[in-house]
Amino acid sequence: MAPKTLVLAALLLVAVAAGQVPRCAGLGASSSTNASVVISGMVPCSTGSKINVAAAAPFPNANVQVLCNGNAMAGATATTDMTGKFLMSLPDARKEMLTAIVANQCKLVVNTPLAACDASLAGAAGTLASPLKLLGISTGSDGGDLGGILGGIIGAIIGIINGLVGGIINLAAQDFTFA
Repeated sequence: MAPKTLVLAALLLVAVAAGQVPRCAGLGASSSTNASVVISGMVPCSTGSKINVAAAAPFPNANVQVLCNGNAMAGATATTDMTGKFLMSLPDARKEMLTAIVANQCKLVVNTPLAACDASLAGAAGTLASPLKLLGISTGSDGGDLGGILGGIIGAIIGIINGLVGGIINLAAQDFTFA
């Protein structure tokens, strides 16, 4: 009987957590949250689909921006360094962005012409785009030592809630595609 009770308790916790996240995370009437978003990656200077950044030349001084649901996110821009790498920090991320990130509706885009990094690509017209990948959520606390699989599930739920309320959501660029 004990395992069934634990499963029911976990399901109840999930239901309660699901009902509380929008309210406690500031996803209701307010447009800002206490969550920060950090996005990192490397932009390749190449064409094709699923470009392997390890094999492609880097794209220095490229302008990178975040689009969610086709809209540019205010303040969500960065410029790559000489090695094509960028780091974007968005303190107090807006609810629209957090909602779109959770729904996997955000991507990175680079509109800078490829000729800026390789003159032989001057005829290439299009943009580089990359979906975002969740690396993790950093919070100041953990779910405690609850033990076992159930404890891991509860700890993960608590981590997500804490991340939305006041943590750091770490995202990274995936493979870029030129279209």
